Amino acid sequence: MNKNEFLKQLDALLSDLPVEERREAMEYYVEYFEEAGPEKEADVIRELGSPGEVAGNIRQELAGKELALRGETANEKKKGTNGWKIAFIVLLCIVVAPVVIPLGIAVAVVMVAAIACVIAVCLAVVIGIVASVVACAIVAVALLIVGIVNLFGAPVVGALLIGVSLVSAGVFLLALLLCIKFCTTVLPELVKGIVYLVKLPFRKKEAVK
Repeated sequence: MNKNEFLKQLDALLSDLPVEERREAMEYYVEYFEEAGPEKEADVIRELGSPGEVAGNIRQELAGKELALRGETANEKKKGTNGWKIAFIVLLCIVVAPVVIPLGIAVAVVMVAAIACVIAVCLAVVIGIVASVVACAIVAVALLIVGIVNLFGAPVVGALLIGVSLVSAGVFLLALLLCIKFCTTVLPELVKGIVYLVKLPFRKKEAVK
């Protein structure tokens, strides 16, 4: 087999390739033979192998280039898509920010005000109960002392004052029980409710994530 027969068979085997790719391949091997010269024609044919092997190598190279080109195109499309997504998110943030930020501040202010009101009510209730307990205790002790003093000079008045002091002592004990009940049951639940309200926005953020 000489050079012309080799190139003729190779051209026939590459006939199904696109014209431009087949032309480039044939020009490459024609130049390869010409650079080697007529005296090394047989050596070049032995080096290259059969026309079928050369055609197979050419097809593999073209397939690899096509896959690489497709990969680059896909990456470019992906980068373009990501760029559009980022631009859309930024634009959305710019548009929504004037509404969302004041709304978020307003919600935060309302929550803080509500929590402050609950705390103030709790403190007022506790202070009121404590003041009532202390007042009942003072009244009961004072009336008991006055009643005992007047018991000898004016027995009726003294007995009446002692009776009123006992009633005040009963009110004192009732107020004391209510204070203990409030501090052990109602107050912890109110504290839990306040803590829940404080944590509620953060829980929503974690759920969104």
